[in-house]
This record gives sequence, C-alpha cells and structure tokens, in this order.
Amino acid sequence: MAWIKIDQTLRDHKKVLSVSDSLDIEPVKVTGMLVLIWLWSLDNAPDGSLGGISNRSIARAAQWDGDADEFVEALKNAGLLDISAEGGLELHDWYEYAGKLVEKREAERERSRLRRAKTNGQQADDQETTDGRPTDRPTDDREETDGKEKSRVEKSRVDISFTSEANASEESEPAAADPIPYEVIKTCYHDHCPSYPRIRKLSANRKKAIAARWKEYKGNLGTFIELFDMAEALPFLKGVNDRNWAADFDWLMKSDNMAKVLEGKYENTVRRAPIRTGSAGGTLAALADIVAEEEGGLRV
Repeated sequence: MAWIKIDQTLRDHKKVLSVSDSLDIEPVKVTGMLVLIWLWSLDNAPDGSLGGISNRSIARAAQWDGDADEFVEALKNAGLLDISAEGGLELHDWYEYAGKLVEKREAERERSRLRRAKTNGQQADDQETTDGRPTDRPTDDREETDGKEKSRVEKSRVDISFTSEANASEESEPAAADPIPYEVIKTCYHDHCPSYPRIRKLSANRKKAIAARWKEYKGNLGTFIELFDMAEALPFLKGVNDRNWAADFDWLMKSDNMAKVLEGKYENTVRRAPIRTGSAGGTLAALADIVAEEEGGLRV
C-alpha cells in the first residue's frame, strides 16, 4: 500500500495557518486537504508537476468546494505550491514526501518492461520446431505477467474520490516505455552509491549526460550498475585524497571519468604526499594536473 511522509508539525505549521487565514477556514481542514492533494498526486502527478492541470482539478482533488483560483493562490502564497522552471505549478518539496515511492514505481515499471521483452524474445524463439511448424502453446505467458503487474499496481494505489479523465485514458492504454530509463539509473545510483550525495532532480543537463552515456555504452544498464558499484568501493572518489575532494553523480556521468572508473584507473590511487617544489610555477602546474585529472564541469 502506498504512503507518504507527513511531519507531526504539519497540523499547526505556519504554511497551514497561512492558508487557513486566507480561506477563513480551520487549520484542521487545510491539513486534510493537503493530504488529499498529496494522495491524489501519487497517481495523477507522480513527479510532483501540476503543469497542464487546471486549478479546478486541483481544488477537486482537495475536495475544496469554494473558488478554485482563490484556493490555488492561497497554496502558492503559503509556499505549498511552487512555480517550476517551465512556468507551471509543482508541489513544494514533493521528493521529501513521496520520492522513495516514485523511484520504486519507476524501477518496477522498468523491470516489468525488461521481463516482458525477455518473455517475448523467448516466445519468438519457441514458435518454430525443428521441422518449421509452430509448437502448441495453451496459454499466453504475457497475459499472466501483465495480470501480476496490474495486481501489484492496484495494491499500491490509494482509493480517493477524484480521478481525472486524462488519467483514466492513460490507464486504458499502456504508455510507451522511455527508451532511456532516467529514473531507473537515478534509483540504481542511490541504491549502489549510498555514501555519495543524493540527487533530487533530473535536470535537462543531467538527462543529456545520461542519454549520452546510455548511447555510448549501447544501452547497457549493467554498465551503469557496475560503474556505481566500483565508485562506491573507491575511497579516493569519496574524499580520501589530499584535497578532501569527492566525486558525485554529475562527475561520474562525464565521459572520461566514467571510462576511467570502469577501467580501474582509481583502484590503486592513494593520498598524495604534500607537493614540494622550488617555484610557484611548479606548484601551480602540479595543481592544474590534479584538477585536470580529477574534476571538470559536466561535459557531454
């Protein structure tokens, strides 16, 4: 069953009180409406983006029967809704409430897609016997697989009173899988590199870098997992060096850095001894070599 994180201070938080004053209602009602919006968003806006969703739909999700524009404006003024870079609305700090669940669902969808692809490939191989005639298959394994997947999704959903027509349409026809599993790669990074800084948003630059590495390594998810496992095992990349520098996701997604980690270039790296040189020029040159080897901006 799906769940979201709700802090015990929510009931009398200053943002809740602000909305309460703006709409002239009791704080307890604001608290309940916020929870309803978050639960509704798990299925209708899983990434936290409300772009393209009308104020009336947002109000209905909260079961607010007053003026929808006034309701949304109160949430914005209180800081419970933010304006995204694209100019649309998004839930404030949505990842803090439901990030784990969103990542888990994305990873499960990708695993299901890979299972179906593998099953379809096996069925294609089994369709012909040695004399060229198809074998008898009493049932279609894909139907059973899809049924199990649907059961898992239904169990994770929360029964609420409002479902948009757009969402119902999406459920009736399965969406095409994204050729580049951005969310799955993000989840693998968090799972296999727990001591590295977490990433909260897949920005356009990050997606561009992931797409480039995905193409460079022939769409092999195993290569990314291998990269993250190796990076987690390398103290040098986690700050055990003479400058206390540490790598992060963006650094790992740089082409040269990813190749070096996979090739084991950092496996025997140890903390360097202090640089001793007789001239300032020599010191600067040595430092420049270190920076060129270890760092650099996000380059695709």
